[in-house]
Amino acid sequence: MLRLYFMRHGETIWNTERRYQGMTDIELSEKGIEQAAIAAGRFKNIKIDKIYCSPLKRAVATAKPIADEKGLDINIVENFREIHFGEWEGMTVPELRVKYGEAYNSFIREPHKHGFPGEGNIDNVIERIKPGIEKILNNDDGNVLIVSHGGIIRLMIMYIMGLDNSWFTKTWIDNTAISIIEIKKNRRLLLTLNDSAHLSEHSPGIYHG
Repeated sequence: MLRLYFMRHGETIWNTERRYQGMTDIELSEKGIEQAAIAAGRFKNIKIDKIYCSPLKRAVATAKPIADEKGLDINIVENFREIHFGEWEGMTVPELRVKYGEAYNSFIREPHKHGFPGEGNIDNVIERIKPGIEKILNNDDGNVLIVSHGGIIRLMIMYIMGLDNSWFTKTWIDNTAISIIEIKKNRRLLLTLNDSAHLSEHSPGIYHG
């Protein structure tokens, strides 16, 4: 049996500014560091056998408290970087709406049908993350934690569960939110999606919904 725990990194300043991060290597904010510590507490009584992580600083800093608690190494997987948005990175949503107008609005409404700078389209991103996911599916068992990014985690879940690309706009992943997929005898169950109750329970002022 394989149980996959997916967790998004903690908050960054760019998150609060609604600024596209993509592959830009942004650090956690003070609040993000606190969120990571609280999330580690969520895993205190959950056995984790292995941790995989995006190489970007915000993801590694989120994984580290859990790795330290469990006495585990963090296995960096280049495939698990956030979506590359090219020239959009560093720009805010309002700035993008002004500069690109309806082209950007069309992407927001139906990102599975419209391209974007950087990696070009959703299909390209899925092809990039597939080798990393397949390696885990084919070689690991027990409880595996994957710390990555909101867009990438949504695509991982879609790929594993066989959901079409339109599901990208039907899901959301908050900072340090946990999603769980269990794979047993080739049956794949999505047990949890976007659970960030640990933030609201421990410090209501941190949680933004």
